[in-house]
Amino acid sequence: MQIVVNDTNIFIDLIHIELIDKFCQLPYEFHTTDFVINEIEETYQEAIILQLIEAGRLIVASLAAIEIDDIILLQETVTRLSIPDCSVWYYSKKNNYTLLTGDNVLRKTAEKDHITVRGILFIFDELVRFGFLAPLEAIAKLRLLLETGCRLPGDACNEGFERWSI
Repeated sequence: MQIVVNDTNIFIDLIHIELIDKFCQLPYEFHTTDFVINEIEETYQEAIILQLIEAGRLIVASLAAIEIDDIILLQETVTRLSIPDCSVWYYSKKNNYTLLTGDNVLRKTAEKDHITVRGILFIFDELVRFGFLAPLEAIAKLRLLLETGCRLPGDACNEGFERWSI
């Protein structure tokens, strides 16, 4: 089973558009770091994430002190990234896992570091491909996400709308 590492914004976006449960049914093993979990501040979002952890649907990596030192060094090289961002970058790189993020700086940085990176549109495609989301529902949910101010590439969104309209 392929393992994917989730950044904070993926959780927040999927919770907001009520797709987190369907997302966790995809045939992937979901991981994140304790830094990401600690970054989630909204009580209802935290409760949902804790339920996923308790149900065994989300694995949270607690990093060792020496790994935290490495993460801090990463953050010093790319100061526009937070420690939680660097933690998922580090964890993905160390384990050769795919990184799921909507953060453009993190995406570009990780890709330069030869990490496979996917975003929310990939998740929509997977939800449709595996039958957890009807194509028209994918269009509606992506529009809802865009209405919240989520910044996604317009061309990629339009391509998704076209794929799911067929």
